[in-house]
Amino acid sequence: MGFEQKSYQIHSSSFDEIDLENQLQIYKNWFDKPTTDLWRHLRMLVVLDPFLNIYKNTSWITIGDGRFGTSATYIERHGSSALATDIGLRLLEIAKSNQMITEFAYANAEQIPFADEAFDFAYCKQSYHHFPRPMLAVYEMLRVSKKAIIFTEPHDFSPPPFTRALLQKTKHRVRKLLGKSIPHHDTGNYEEIGNYIYSISVREFEKVALGLGLPCIAYKRFDDIYLNGVEAEIFSPDAPLYKKIKSILKIKKLSHSLGLTLPNSIQMVVFKTEPAEDLIVALKKDGFKIVPFSSNPYL
Repeated sequence: MGFEQKSYQIHSSSFDEIDLENQLQIYKNWFDKPTTDLWRHLRMLVVLDPFLNIYKNTSWITIGDGRFGTSATYIERHGSSALATDIGLRLLEIAKSNQMITEFAYANAEQIPFADEAFDFAYCKQSYHHFPRPMLAVYEMLRVSKKAIIFTEPHDFSPPPFTRALLQKTKHRVRKLLGKSIPHHDTGNYEEIGNYIYSISVREFEKVALGLGLPCIAYKRFDDIYLNGVEAEIFSPDAPLYKKIKSILKIKKLSHSLGLTLPNSIQMVVFKTEPAEDLIVALKKDGFKIVPFSSNPYL
């Protein structure tokens, strides 16, 4: 068995180990029960709102949506159709039987079993970084989509901001003078489930779009903070975990402004066709940076 097959097998079997009854109680009414965890995830899912509002009644495929198909549920609640997919179907089967989603299907992100441009959009939330060969998934998502593909994922920190890069370079010189080794910045960047955290790089996605002659990308960096217990905390401005997350976010914002860090997450959009002007306006209003590309002069 190759490494990639083993990686996908581990991911698929991971859902077999969860407390099913407890998880179903959390997710069955997830969107209707105002918890701090829901607040966290809605901060990520609102990236879809401009697309769902401007391109109405469109078809979507969600990739790696195996935890009860929450991304598909969000899309369907906003008036479009969504097919939830994953390589582990246990929770999707339960989600459909509990009328949480309409449809689901097995799909390995490296070989999505649907025809070219079978959907208007493809969305992947917090799954891309688990894939052993994620760029294959990018090209597959582009293949089965007509308009755009969208990601909500961990953000690649390289290259670091200028101030941090300067401090890091100084630290490395001191270590070298002392005869100590210089650790690679990615050492230990793994999750307990066994996957390397393959975070998203803006530059990598620029090259994908340029290589395929696509019109533009859009991206927005942000911070996501998870604290144990947010799933059970009822959301309110005075909720302890919510207040703690907001405090951490303020500290991170200051760190970003000083050039010490970058946000830990990113919303990334790769467009296959020119986006509608009102969509561009809506994305810019929401803090997105739009990166248009000139056409290849030799084609």
